[in-house]
Amino acid sequence: MQNRDRPIYFTGITATMERPGFVTLSIPPEEQWSDSLLWLTREQRERFATAEFFKMLQTQITCRYLKLARRQPE
Repeated sequence: MQNRDRPIYFTGITATMERPGFVTLSIPPEEQWSDSLLWLTREQRERFATAEFFKMLQTQITCRYLKLARRQPE
C-alpha cells in the first residue's frame, strides 16, 4: 500500500503452488502488521479490514504468481 509518497510494506504473505494452477496464500495475523497499519489513513485501515480487500489481494497475488510461474524454465 501507499500513503502519500511513502510505500508501506506488509510482509509475510507467502504464495505456493502445490498443484499446477492452484495457488495457496498464507497471510499472517493482522497483529504482525500493527506498526505498518499506523502509517495508513483511517479510510485505508477501514478498507484493509474488509473481506473485499482480501479478495482483491488474493486475486492480484494469484494472477502475478501464475504469470511468474509461466515464465520460469522447467
